[in-house]
Amino acid sequence: MSTHLAASEPFVWPEGVQAAASVTVNFAGESVEHRTMDLPLWGRNAHGRYGAQQGVYNLLDLFARYSVKATFFIGGWDAERYPKAMTAIDTAGHEIAGQGYLYEDFSQLSPDEQRMALELSDSAHERVFGRKPLGFRAPDRLMSRDTRALLAERGYRYDASYCDDDQPYAVDFDDQRLAELPIHEPWIDKLYYEKYRTARVVTDSFLDEFDATYAIGGLFSLAIHPRGDYGSGRGARVRALEPVLRSFQEHPRLWLATCGELADWVLR
Repeated sequence: MSTHLAASEPFVWPEGVQAAASVTVNFAGESVEHRTMDLPLWGRNAHGRYGAQQGVYNLLDLFARYSVKATFFIGGWDAERYPKAMTAIDTAGHEIAGQGYLYEDFSQLSPDEQRMALELSDSAHERVFGRKPLGFRAPDRLMSRDTRALLAERGYRYDASYCDDDQPYAVDFDDQRLAELPIHEPWIDKLYYEKYRTARVVTDSFLDEFDATYAIGGLFSLAIHPRGDYGSGRGARVRALEPVLRSFQEHPRLWLATCGELADWVLR
């Protein structure tokens, strides 16, 4: 039995903070293609490989220039397949969080199948990073009613998949507690680039969304992908993020935090 503690209870940010933002990266490497294709992933099926081999490094360079610490949601299969990229992310001081094992659709899995996917993910993270993830975002944010309880059961501290509030909130599961860090579609690069929007349009949309969220004292969770097809890991799409990161810096009462830091505040 879970209890959702959300908008009915006023949320208070740390002293001096008007609103918060997080930069999140859905790694979504070759696991995306392998989930749906039983064939060698060459040619036009190599978008996930681009993200793992080049796009992620372009984003890491961008984050370093703006002193941003991001939260990377990484599936266990991708983590083991690309140890060099994982080392680069971890060494740069970014937060590592989970995203299943092989980009599973958690909404279609039974509770036992979800447990297995989380077990595979946790074990892979322990082998690659030396620790289990404490945060989770479901692949494509698809979940079942059981998923958050299963996360709490395994010791996760937060989920970042729901779109049902402007501010973070806590969910109680009997003697366990999980923070929910909401995210909304207009904050995700994939949904623009899948429809062939230009990078300039994406910049303007992100800035408008951030300004509105800041004004109401909410949480703005930017979500980007390193991938070569619908991601932000190359060319003009990397540049499209710079005005957004500059805008973060220009708002002195903004708390730019990792998901883990936000969860710690929610669960304080």
